[in-house]
Amino acid sequence: MRARHMILATGTYTGELVPQLARRLARTVVPVLSWQMSTDPIGDNLRRHVLPGRQAVSDTRGDLRFFRYDARNRLVTGGVVMGHRDMARRVAQKAASTLAEAYPELGVQRMSHVWSGYVGMTWDRFPRIHKLGPDAWTWIGCNGRGVALGVALGREMARAVSGTALDTLALPLSEPQPLPLHRFARWIAPNYLAWMRRKDVREIK
Repeated sequence: MRARHMILATGTYTGELVPQLARRLARTVVPVLSWQMSTDPIGDNLRRHVLPGRQAVSDTRGDLRFFRYDARNRLVTGGVVMGHRDMARRVAQKAASTLAEAYPELGVQRMSHVWSGYVGMTWDRFPRIHKLGPDAWTWIGCNGRGVALGVALGREMARAVSGTALDTLALPLSEPQPLPLHRFARWIAPNYLAWMRRKDVREIK
């Protein structure tokens, strides 16, 4: 394959799929296991009141809440739990409760499909755009908000490779800055959730 430009779009999996691919870049984010799940299809009567515009929604909590419809009108949501015991059941239970809290008219929904994968966390929870070399680009670090950011940053990547002035991109270019003690950061990252939850409680009060 020949191409004039290259966009590396491996995100959080940069160091997971092919460790030698871009080691410096891989160490700029901490992979955190996150779970997603979907309800059974939501009926027309409820969809008229719950996200009637079908927007993909996320909030500003540290323990992120997010909701969106798929093509079959199932609500997709998810979350993170601490510990490794019975994770799929516990996170599905938590997500169903969170969904009911946000949209009481839904009640506690049954989660029909549950899956997991890594999200890429940066130290300040902001995404990055990097130029990896002549005509080579990447973006990384959506911090669990990849649905909306993936669309927005994809547009910025298209502008970059088509010759748009780099200082007009929505995010400034930056050099990859590997996190110190990256291996240990991966181990302690799940415990960061407890701190974020306490912070959320203080802000809500």
